[in-house]
Amino acid sequence: MKLLIKLLTGCISFFLVCSSALAQNNYKPTNTGYVNFSLGGTSLLHAKTQNLELFGCNTSITVGSKFWNGPSGFEWNKANQVLSGIPYGLQTDDSTKEEFYVSKYYIASPPVFKPNGQNDPNTLYDIGIVTPHEFVLEGEKPVQMVYMDYSPLKTMYIEYIDITFDSSFDELGVDFIPFRVECNDFPWQDANGIKDGKGASGIGATYKDSTNVSKLFLPYYYGNGSDGKGDSPIIKHYLDCEVTLLNDILFHYEVFFVVKGEKYTTLNLKDFKNEKISFHAEYRKELPSGCVKAKD
Repeated sequence: MKLLIKLLTGCISFFLVCSSALAQNNYKPTNTGYVNFSLGGTSLLHAKTQNLELFGCNTSITVGSKFWNGPSGFEWNKANQVLSGIPYGLQTDDSTKEEFYVSKYYIASPPVFKPNGQNDPNTLYDIGIVTPHEFVLEGEKPVQMVYMDYSPLKTMYIEYIDITFDSSFDELGVDFIPFRVECNDFPWQDANGIKDGKGASGIGATYKDSTNVSKLFLPYYYGNGSDGKGDSPIIKHYLDCEVTLLNDILFHYEVFFVVKGEKYTTLNLKDFKNEKISFHAEYRKELPSGCVKAKD
């Protein structure tokens, strides 16, 4: 099972000031398949429907976007909610006429919390499990089954961490950064035969907007002492979460974290939460593994 973390509550459109060759969804699909979603419940009160996003090479599928063919939101506790027309396999970019493959997809979905709760430090967040949170479409008209449930993990508080975008994003005309989050000590609810379960991972994404600032978040809970037990004062316990940038699906560019002049593709948010962090993008001529045909 996988934890799915979407680290922004919304996306603001950003005008691409450079070549449109780096824009996403700039092609007409030649092969398409389906993704069939079944949703469970949540631990917290929730809106009637839940949104999500799919990311692949040169492809971003969100509600209302070019390749979205499905409901305007997914209903809780309901099976078999289908997205159709999902591009996969060999495609051709309309601007450059370059061929590429949509070889894999990642799925991201936001946490559940009260309206406008991101501005309240006392807000609890319900972070869900998505199985699987990455997949490959293969075959003549493939169908991928996906299950989402927001009830197995314990609810968390969130501390936001600002990350700035440097000028490289404007120079390249790109604004999209997908990533994987792995928290090896994320606590599970004690239920259904599970006791003291820990560990989860998932997918998130962020976009550059006019503020040039993004916010990642670090989950935490309150407990006693260094191990959350005993008679010592109540303190914050930050989860041990690593964020890895998913450069394997970025079309002709790659991104890095920059801390004190050093570039990273993986950061431990717990270790770096008090550091000044920025995003940096670089052009890449060769296509990554998620944009080429998988080797047999």
